[in-house]
Amino acid sequence: MDFLFNAVLNTFSSTALAVVAALLLDRWLGEPQSWHPLIWFGQWVDRCRLAWQLPIGASKSLQRLHGVLAWSIAVLPWLMVLTLLLWVLPNGLEWIAGTVLLYFTIGWQSLREHAIAIAEPLHEQDLPAARQAVGRIVSRDTSELNETQIAKASMESVLENGSDAIFAPIFWFVLLGPFGALLYRLSNTLDAMWGYKTPQLLHFGWCAARVDDFLNYVPARCVVLTYAVLGNVKRALYCAWHQGRGWKSPNAGPVMAAGAGALQVSLGGSAVYFGAIQVRPVLGEGPEPVVNDLDQAVRLVDKGVLLWALLIVLVM
Repeated sequence: MDFLFNAVLNTFSSTALAVVAALLLDRWLGEPQSWHPLIWFGQWVDRCRLAWQLPIGASKSLQRLHGVLAWSIAVLPWLMVLTLLLWVLPNGLEWIAGTVLLYFTIGWQSLREHAIAIAEPLHEQDLPAARQAVGRIVSRDTSELNETQIAKASMESVLENGSDAIFAPIFWFVLLGPFGALLYRLSNTLDAMWGYKTPQLLHFGWCAARVDDFLNYVPARCVVLTYAVLGNVKRALYCAWHQGRGWKSPNAGPVMAAGAGALQVSLGGSAVYFGAIQVRPVLGEGPEPVVNDLDQAVRLVDKGVLLWALLIVLVM
């Protein structure tokens, strides 16, 4: 057994081995619920906001400064702990630590489970159950959505979160190891908690939003290429370039536009958020989606994950 284990380590780099092992763990175990470390991190983030956020009447620059300080206090101690842990680990165990950390920072199986929970009732024409399921992953009002609107909201979430929850953590893990994956996941979580343009968070959450935009910029463009080569290449690249730039997020727009173009459907358009209609650009080209297109979006992300894993194994 030792001989076989050493042969595997010699054949693949520790990075490639950790990526493949983490993906297999994620598909096998799924995402831990009650004891996921990000739950504890979220509680820590809430304390940091309580301690450092100023009243909205404070100046914009002072609110932003406190947001930077809160971001640093929320994230940097955990990166320091990880760096110390990796330093004291015996030689040869780095890939195990990397596997475990990457497993906790990706959400491939969780994304699939959420999408399937929407698709199954849609296939059975059970719209109330589908609306309830899609309401767990999107922030828009889902109470009156029809089949097409449910499929559209679900596909947008699957395509965008394919980048945020799977490909971006892998990208930073390959580039910077466990440190990169942890930095990305904590930053992305902070953006999800503080990055809203509400009066309370517009300036305090400015740092969290900008850091997340920076960390997602290159991975999102890699995902655009991934969706393109696995679907309609010409339409995916055209939509990402011409439509994605008009989206409110500089990274989500190109990713969703590329996915819609690759699958040849139309996403975006008007949607109700918090009781108000938001007119959003159209992404992609083709008919509006139905439940079968949601199935195709899940398969597109799955094929992208397999392609990335294969390339990492071959290149590294």
